[in-house]
Order: sequence, then C-alpha cells, then structure tokens
Amino acid sequence: MRAVVTGQIGVDKKPYLEDVQLRAGERRDPLELFNVGERMYAEAPDVRAGRILDLPLSRLLTLRRAAFKDIIASTMPAEDSPNLIVNTHATFRWRHGLFSAFDFDQMRELAPDMLICLVDNIEVVHHRLHREHTVDATLKDLMVWREEEIMATE
Repeated sequence: MRAVVTGQIGVDKKPYLEDVQLRAGERRDPLELFNVGERMYAEAPDVRAGRILDLPLSRLLTLRRAAFKDIIASTMPAEDSPNLIVNTHATFRWRHGLFSAFDFDQMRELAPDMLICLVDNIEVVHHRLHREHTVDATLKDLMVWREEEIMATE
C-alpha cells in the first residue's frame, strides 16, 4: 500500500502518522513514513524552522521537487517499498498566494495506491494553531484552507 496523506496545517498529521507507523511495526507489517516538510528543511539548512514558506517561490518549488525526488528514488522499485506513506500538503497558501504542494509528474512516478486527506473539526484546528503555532487565522480562513486541501487532493 502506497499512500499520500494530505491535510491542512493544524491537523497534526505527523504525530498521527508516526503512530500509524508504530502500530504497523507492532503488527510486523513495516511501513515507511516520509515527511516532505522535514526533507525540504534538510535540503535547506539555512532556513529557520517555520520559515520555509517565506522563501522565494522558485526556491520553494525546487526544494519541494528535490524532496519528492529523494522519496521516489528511495522507494523504487515499488516491490522494495510496498508499504509507505508520504506526508505532505496538497496546497499551500502564503504570501505567494495559493499554489500546489506537489507536481503531477512526480506523483505519477511515486504511483500511490490512494490519496488521503485528513480533516479535523475547525474549532479544534483553530485552537491548536493558536496554542502551538503563530498562525493568525480566522475560522473562515481555516474552512477555506481545509476545502482547498480536500479539492486539490481529489
């Protein structure tokens, strides 16, 4: 099973997917987890945590492509990595406007069996973002971002 999991900021995909990976291992069904954001930061050690979206769009897109390229290279042939999850976003909305968080050519090459968009209650996401992040988003903003993630994942 090869899955790409998307979801808006504040859904806490990473800890959830790490738990999925742990539970799969406990069942002796190994599962590789690839966090695109972590790989982008690894490609850009000069960028402070939480500031990657402040980069010029051209560099941001280059970092994202490099992260996906590394994931694809480390999971091919598919028989060698039959169970994997790629944790990413479907879209980003920042100073650059709204833009895609992946490229279709790389998604085709990765060949996921499914795309999953994790969602959570908007009030919970709002509370989490204001408690754990410095995102000043209204409930309306969060609803729009959630819908963008769902639509782009579809």
